[in-house]
This record gives sequence, C-alpha cells and structure tokens, in this order.
Amino acid sequence: MMSNNTPLSLTEGPGSPDRPGGNGGMADEAEIRRLVIAFYSAAREDELIGPVFEREVTDWDAHFDRMCEFWSAAVLKTGRYSGRPAMKHFGLGLTPEHFDRWLGLWERTARDELGPGKADPFVDMGNRMARAMLNITGMVG
Repeated sequence: MMSNNTPLSLTEGPGSPDRPGGNGGMADEAEIRRLVIAFYSAAREDELIGPVFEREVTDWDAHFDRMCEFWSAAVLKTGRYSGRPAMKHFGLGLTPEHFDRWLGLWERTARDELGPGKADPFVDMGNRMARAMLNITGMVG
C-alpha cells in the first residue's frame, strides 16, 4: 500500500485554498471535516484499531479539530498544523498490522466521502505518513 518516497511537508505548496480561483479541485475544509469524522466513526468500530483510539483519545471534538488542522496542512498546505505527528504514535503498541488497517480504512473512507479525484492526495499522504512512522519506529528498514 505504501509508495512515493517524497518527504512529508506540511507547509510547502500552493498556499491557501481560499484564494481566488479555488483550490484546483482539492477538497475544501468542510469536506476534510466530513472525511475526518466519517473515518474516526468507522475506526472506533474496528476490532484492531478501535481499542487504541478509545484508549488514547479522551476528547473526540478536540481530536477531530486537530486532525482537520493536520489534513488541511498536509494536503492543502495551509500551515494550520504544527507538531510532530510521528511522536504522538510512539509507545502505543502499534504494529505494521495497525498501520495496514488504518490505511485500508482511510482509503475506503476517503474514496467514499470525497470521490476518487479528491481522495487521491489524502490517500497518498496517508501512505507517506504511515511509511515515515514505520521507518521512524524501526518497524521497517
């Protein structure tokens, strides 16, 4: 599932999607929020990754807001997120199977919620992010 060896960047890119001329067919902020909420609704029900989220997330509204900021920055290059997402995942007992499940669910949800064209950048970034986290944690070489 994971491809594309381009480094993660949350700030480089075309700038705000709110500028005149639109966002080039990219998802907008409302669509990102819809995607995030739909994904976590499904993830919480998943037998493998659901228990991790239920154990670790205590304020779902705040988590949704933070994840919307992350995906806005990651895909739309808005700069709305600052932080080290990989560090949040250390010590959670995650395995490559967790990442594979997350990626499969993320791709299905993105395609269902956004359609193939708008979903592609989210799926690509999810793959890049998972690969980076697996490399950082030493789960893959």
